Amino acid sequence: MGDLKEAGAEALPAGDAARGRLSLLPQGESEEPSAQGSALFLGGNEVKSRAVVKYSSAPPRTAFARLEEKTDLKLPPANWLRESARLGPAGTTILGNSKKSKPFSSFGMAYDFIDSVGNDVDVVSDSENIKKLLKIPYSKSHVSMAVHRIGRTLLLDELDIQELFMRSSQTGDWTWLKEFYQRLIDQKWQRKKKSKEHWYQKAILSKFLYYSINGDGAAQPVPSAADPQGSSSPDQTHDREGASWPAPFEVPSSVSEDPSASNQESEPFEPSYIVGHVASAPKEQNLTTLFNDGENSQGLKNDFVRNILWTFEDIHMLVGSNMPIFGGGRYPAVSLRLRDNNKPINVLTGIDYWLDNLICNVPELVMCFHVNGIVQKYEMIKTEEIPNLENSNFSTKVIKDIAQNILSFLKSNCTKEGHTYWLFKASGSDIVKLYDLTTLCEETEDKYQNPFTMPVAILLYKVACNMMVKKNQNKKHYGTIRTLLLNCVKLLDKGRHPQIIASANYMLSELFQLDEPKKEESSDSPLNENSDESYSEEEEEEELPDSDDNGAYGTRSAPSEDSKAVAIIKSVGELSVPEKYKSIHQIRPSCAFPVCHDIEERCRMVLSYVLEGLKSVDSSIKKESDLPAADPNTPIPLKYEDESTRGGPEGLEKQMALFLDKMGSLQKGNYSSQSGMIPGSWQHKMKLQLILKSSKAYYVLSDAAMSLQKYGRALRYIKLALQSHGFAWATDLSTDLESQLSVSCKCYEAANEILQFSDLKSQNPGHYVQVLKRMGNVRNEIGVFYMNQAAALQSERVVSKSVSAAEQHLWKKSFSCFEKGIHNFESIDDATNAALLLCNTGRLMRICAQAHCGAGDEFKREFSPEEGLYYNKAVDYYLKALRSLGAREIHPTVWDSVNWELSTTYFTMATLQQDYAPLSRKAQEQIEKEVSEAMMKSLKYCDVDSVSARQPLCQYRAATIHHRLASMYHSCLRNQVGDEHLRKQHRVLADLHYSKAVKLFQLLTDAPCELLRVQLERVAFAEFQMTSQNSNVGKLKTLSGALDIMVRTKHAFHLIKKELMEELDQPKSDETAPAADSSPSLNREEVIKLLSIFESRLSFLLLQSIKLLSSTKKKTSNTEEDGVLKTNKHIYSQLLRATANRSATLLERIDVVGHLLDQLARSSGGSGGGALQ
Repeated sequence: MGDLKEAGAEALPAGDAARGRLSLLPQGESEEPSAQGSALFLGGNEVKSRAVVKYSSAPPRTAFARLEEKTDLKLPPANWLRESARLGPAGTTILGNSKKSKPFSSFGMAYDFIDSVGNDVDVVSDSENIKKLLKIPYSKSHVSMAVHRIGRTLLLDELDIQELFMRSSQTGDWTWLKEFYQRLIDQKWQRKKKSKEHWYQKAILSKFLYYSINGDGAAQPVPSAADPQGSSSPDQTHDREGASWPAPFEVPSSVSEDPSASNQESEPFEPSYIVGHVASAPKEQNLTTLFNDGENSQGLKNDFVRNILWTFEDIHMLVGSNMPIFGGGRYPAVSLRLRDNNKPINVLTGIDYWLDNLICNVPELVMCFHVNGIVQKYEMIKTEEIPNLENSNFSTKVIKDIAQNILSFLKSNCTKEGHTYWLFKASGSDIVKLYDLTTLCEETEDKYQNPFTMPVAILLYKVACNMMVKKNQNKKHYGTIRTLLLNCVKLLDKGRHPQIIASANYMLSELFQLDEPKKEESSDSPLNENSDESYSEEEEEEELPDSDDNGAYGTRSAPSEDSKAVAIIKSVGELSVPEKYKSIHQIRPSCAFPVCHDIEERCRMVLSYVLEGLKSVDSSIKKESDLPAADPNTPIPLKYEDESTRGGPEGLEKQMALFLDKMGSLQKGNYSSQSGMIPGSWQHKMKLQLILKSSKAYYVLSDAAMSLQKYGRALRYIKLALQSHGFAWATDLSTDLESQLSVSCKCYEAANEILQFSDLKSQNPGHYVQVLKRMGNVRNEIGVFYMNQAAALQSERVVSKSVSAAEQHLWKKSFSCFEKGIHNFESIDDATNAALLLCNTGRLMRICAQAHCGAGDEFKREFSPEEGLYYNKAVDYYLKALRSLGAREIHPTVWDSVNWELSTTYFTMATLQQDYAPLSRKAQEQIEKEVSEAMMKSLKYCDVDSVSARQPLCQYRAATIHHRLASMYHSCLRNQVGDEHLRKQHRVLADLHYSKAVKLFQLLTDAPCELLRVQLERVAFAEFQMTSQNSNVGKLKTLSGALDIMVRTKHAFHLIKKELMEELDQPKSDETAPAADSSPSLNREEVIKLLSIFESRLSFLLLQSIKLLSSTKKKTSNTEEDGVLKTNKHIYSQLLRATANRSATLLERIDVVGHLLDQLARSSGGSGGGALQ
C-alpha cells in the first residue's frame, strides 16, 4: 500500500490485461457490453474471473474529488441527497432509503436478459446477495434468501424475514410462514432495530460520496425549498419511503426508475406474450402488460445501474450492481471506500471489497481514512492485493470452493421449477437449512399467498417463449420448453390468467410436429438425449442427492424437529472444503419430452393441449349474467365434463366435438349473441389458432387411418377436421349422386379459396394445380350429370310438346359447370382436359338442338332456327376444342374424338336441313347450298384414311354423305327446268358422288343394302338421262351403262347371300342365337324390297335393250349386237319365269339374280367382271 500519489504513478498500462490483471475501460467511455475479462494470480492459486458489462445506465466516468485533509464529513455538502446520475441509487441506498435489494430484483434482470435464463447462466442475483452467500463461513450474520429454479438457472432474492413479518402483522399475509418460523426456528422472535452508530456511519458515507462527485470541491447552495429534505433524518426518510417489501399485488413501487436506465446498449428483450404466428395480442404488447393484478408494482424492474455477466471459475452469474465507479486521468476505473482509521479492515470487509471489484471489473480500490468524520489520508490498493491486507487475509481459493459448494448444494436440492425455496441461516448459527415454501404454502387454504408465484410463472412463460422462437434451431430444447410451460400452467389460477394458460397450451401443442416423420424412436434424436438443457420435474422428484461419500446434506440426516427442511448443511465450515459437495450442476436428468411411438399418440397429445386452451379461452368470456337473453332457437350449451379420468380417446373426441360445434356460430359472425367474443379480441384470435391446430391434428389422424384402411375412423377424423374450419357441410354424407358431387365440388372450391388467399399457392404450386384439376374434373362430372338428366327428360317428353322449364334449368346448370371447369383447366394450361370439356359443352348444345327438333307437328316439320342456332354453337365449341389442342400430336385420341363429334354435328345439321327443308323461310337453292356446305365440312373432319377402330364408321359416314349429295343433285336435276349449264353441273356432281359412295360402300362388309340402294339410284339416274335422249344410239349406250351398273351389284348380292347363309347355319334350337349373332345391318324386309325393285328395273332395262337392238337390227346387220340381243332375250325370259314363281325363297331368288348377272356379264364381254372380283 502507499499514498495516493505513489499509487497513481503505478496505474495499470494498457497491456497489463494480457498479464492477468483486470482490464480497464478507456478514459471517457461508458461501460458498454464487452468481452473484456482477466484472471488474477494470487499466492500461486489461480482464480479465474471474467466480467462483461451487459447493460449500464451510468454516465461516462469522471475523476473523484480528492478531499483535503481535515475535511469534516459530519457537515453535509451543498448537493447532499440531490439526485445524481453519477451515484445512481447508491447515495440513497447507503442511507437505507431503499433498504437492501428488492425482493424481486433477480426477476427484473431475468426479464431483460431472457436469452440467458434457463440455459447459459447459473445464477441471477443482486451482487449483495452473492457476497452474502460467499461470506457465510466467515460471518455470524443471518442469511435469508428466496431461491427459484428456471431451467438450469437459479434466481436468488433476499427474503427479509423481519420486514416480512412486520407486514404480516398488518395485512395478515404470510401468517403461516411466521407461525412456522416461530415454531421451528426462533420462538422468541422480535424485530431488531438499527443502532444509532449504524445510521451515523451511513450518513457520513453518503456525505463523503456527495463530496467526492464535485469536481472542484465547491458545492452549490441548496435551495431553501429543499432544506427540509436535506435536514431530514435518515429515520424520517425511511419512514416516508415506506416498506420495501411489497404486499402481494397491492403496494406501488417505492423507487422510480432512472430515466437513463432505458438507454440499454443491447437490443431490448421484450418478447410478445405469444410466439410464432399466434396473433392473440398485438405485437407491441409484451408479457408484463398482460396482467392487471399489480405485478408491475412488485418491483419487477431492472433497477440496477449496471448488469454484469460475471464468470467466476466455472460459474456463470448475471449480477446487478449499483456500486459507484469513478475514473479519468491517471485512474481510469476505481472504487471509492470510506474507512474509520481507528478500526482495522476485517475479513468480511476485505471479501466485500474484493468481490465488488471483481464483479464490476475494477482493478483498483481508493480508500479514504477518517477519524471521527475528519478526513486523514487516501490510499490506493490494487484488487489483487486486497486478499493480502493486514487483518483481512483470506484465501481466494477458499472463496472459489465456497461458491462451487453453495451452487452445487442449491442446484441439487432446488429441483422443482415453480417452487419457492428458502435458504436460511439463523444469526450466530452454523447450520444452513433449505425449505420448500411452496410445499408449506400448499398446506394452507390459499396457495396464492406466496407473492413469488406470479413472477415465477411469468418468468417461466417468458423463458419458454424465448426458447420457442429458437426451437427450429435447436430442437433438443423441446423437453425444456414443455417443462417450463407445464410448470407455468401449474402455478397460474385458471380463473385469473386464462390468456396466459391458453397461450401456453397452444405452445405446448406446437412442440409436437405433425408434419414431420417420427424421430422419437431414433437413438440420435435430440428429444431423447441427456442434454444439459433438458430436465423433468417428475424425474427430479425421484432423484436422490448425490452424496454418497460426504453425507453432508439431505433430509435423512436432519434432526426430527427440522423434518420440514428439504436439505441441511450441518456446518458452514464444510463449505470451505474443496469439492465437499460434488459439482453436480452440470448433471441434468434426462429430457422429459414424451416419446410418442406412433402418429396417433402424438396427435392426441396435441389435442389434449388444444382442449385445455379452448377451455381457458371460454372461461374468460363473459358470465351468463352478462350475456344477452337466451335465444329460444339456440340450444343451451352443456357444461364441460372432466373426462381426464376416463383416459380414453372417446372423452377427448366428445369434448373437442362440443367445441367444434360451437365454432359454427363463430365462423358465421354471431360473436356477441352466440360466443360472447368480439372480433379481434385475444379470445377470438386464440380460439381460431387453437381450432386450426386441432384441425391439423385430425387431418393427420385421418391420413394415418386411411393408410391402415380404417375408413370409418378416417371419416370421423376428417369430419372433425372440417368442422374445425367451419366446413361442417362437407361431412353431411348422402347417397344422392347430385348431393355427393355438389359437396365434392364445394370442398375443392374451399381448398382453392384457401390457396388463393394465402401464401400456400406460391409455396406449393403443385398442390394448387392438383386442386384446380380435380375441381375441373368434378365440375365436368356435375355438368355431365345435369346434361344426362336433361336428355332423359327429353326422351320422356311427348313429341308435340315444347321444351319444358325443367329442361332449360338443367341446361343452364350443366352449361355453368362446364364453363367453370373449362376456366379451371385453362388457368393451369391443361389443354387436353379443357378440350374435353369444350367437347362436352358442344354435346350439350346438340342436346338443346335435338330438344327443339321434337317440338311441333311432325307432319309440318321443318328445320327450325333454334336448331340451327344450337348446332352452330356446338360447332363453335368443337372448333375451340381443336384450337385448344393445337395439333393431333398433343393427344391423338382426344383430337380424333373431337373431329368425329364435329363431323357428326355438321352431318346431323345437313341431314335435318335436307330431310326437313325450311322451305317456308328459305329458297330451295339456298337450302341446297347450305346442305352441300355442311356435308362437305362433315367430310373434311371425317378421317377415312387413318387406321383406327373408328375407321369403318368414318367410311360409312363418308359414303352416306356422298350418297345424300348425289341424291340431292339427282333430285335437283329432275326438278330443274331451264338453265342447261346448271343442269349439266348437277348431272356431273350427281354422277361423281354416286361413284364415290359406291367405292366407299364396297370397302365395307356390313352395308350391302346401302350399296345396292346406291346402285339402284344410279340406274334410275341413267333411266332419267335416257328419257331426254332422242337417238337410238345414245339410248342404247345409256342402257348398256345401266346394265353394266346392274352387273356390278353382284358384290352386294354376294354379301347379302353370305349373311343369309350364316343365318341358316345357326342351330334352330337356339332361338336367341340368330338375334344375337346376325348382323344388325341386314333387314330382310328391306332386302326383299330392294330385290323386287332390282328385278323390276332389270326387266325394264332388258326389255328396252331388246326393243332398241331389234329396231337397229332391221336397219343394219351387226354380229356382235345379234349375240347381245339373243343373250338379253334369254336372260329376260329367265327373269320373267323367276319373278312369276311366287313360291321361291329369298335365297333362291338371290341365286337366280346372281346367275342372270353372270350371264349378262359374259354377254357384255366381261365389262363388269372387274367390279365383281
